[in-house]
Amino acid sequence: MKQFVAMWETFPCWSWESSQPIELKSFVQSFQEIVPNQRWVFCRSEVAQTPRQLWTATTVSNRNTERGTAQARTLDAEFLRVLAGTHNVSEAFKRAGLSNGSTKGWLLHIPDQRDSMNSESLDMNARQLLSGLGLETTSETLDIDIEGAKKLGISIDDAIDSNRIEASLIGHILLADVSSSQ
Repeated sequence: MKQFVAMWETFPCWSWESSQPIELKSFVQSFQEIVPNQRWVFCRSEVAQTPRQLWTATTVSNRNTERGTAQARTLDAEFLRVLAGTHNVSEAFKRAGLSNGSTKGWLLHIPDQRDSMNSESLDMNARQLLSGLGLETTSETLDIDIEGAKKLGISIDDAIDSNRIEASLIGHILLADVSSSQ
């Protein structure tokens, strides 16, 4: 019997590392040359924390793009904007995007929620993208990171439990989108 996995329990993402710090400008240029569409995005290692957080950012960014209310010009930039919890696109890249000298992070695929996902095909595309950029896939998993949440602009104390941190991450996405649409 095939085991059912709820959508909210997993998200199409791949952790990576580089033996050399990336030079951001040339990295972005190389990525733009090989990426098949705007549904692929890189973020800092401490930014992507839970599948629910990433699905929330996916739902909001897809909705904004479909409605023509996105603050960013592209889906990948809109995803980073809502993930970072800000209405300012350049601030989103500072909070959530890769920085010059990064040696690890996440490659995320922003699913089109109107279509089903082919996990094998996505995995193959992700591995080709990472390999094409000289990055190694790692076995790191999504995990709650208080310091990462604080870097996103969330005000929380160190004694808060992981469920409340996840709720704060999701609320941060939703509140920024509400305030940006007014």
